[in-house]
Amino acid sequence: MYKGRDEDLRYASSEIVIVVIILLLIPTLLEPAVWEVKLEIGLSSLNYQFRKYVEDFVRECSKEGISVWIYETWRSKKRQQALYAQGRQPLEIVNEKRKEVGLPLLREKENRYIVTRLRVSAHNYGLAADFVPVVNGRPQWNNNELWQRCGEVALRLGMEWGGTWKGLSDKVHIQMKDWRKVATFNHLDRLIIE
Repeated sequence: MYKGRDEDLRYASSEIVIVVIILLLIPTLLEPAVWEVKLEIGLSSLNYQFRKYVEDFVRECSKEGISVWIYETWRSKKRQQALYAQGRQPLEIVNEKRKEVGLPLLREKENRYIVTRLRVSAHNYGLAADFVPVVNGRPQWNNNELWQRCGEVALRLGMEWGGTWKGLSDKVHIQMKDWRKVATFNHLDRLIIE
């Protein structure tokens, strides 16, 4: 009989522990796809005016149940030139430029694709960011529904989304509206020439 009470107490204790664990996990399970802005890479490289937009973008996507990873923000002019060369110059020149800025080298078939329209980009002024929706820790490069939902968030927040561009659609890209005006105002010594 004494042994039975002991087992009952152990069983009751384990039930209480399970209930406490479940109660502690409920807020985490109910929160739609939390993604900490401070964990994103490179936000400190963004122009202070645009950084707020990107932080709001990550937060609003999270509220809609979508995690996003910001994987590129500010870009040097040399890096932009390396990307601009792709699909326009011979593979040897493209790879030389890519190697110089730490980008992976391309194969001939990859050098057939143009990846940017601009020699000077909003990225060069910290006024653009590239992102990808993430599900269960994996980038969703081919999930068009998630891209569309993220793009709608960006547009609602007053940004430009590359997914709406005619010709060379760039669904990974968000940027400040009228970024050239902001770039010229903040960098009077720089003329934007394309």
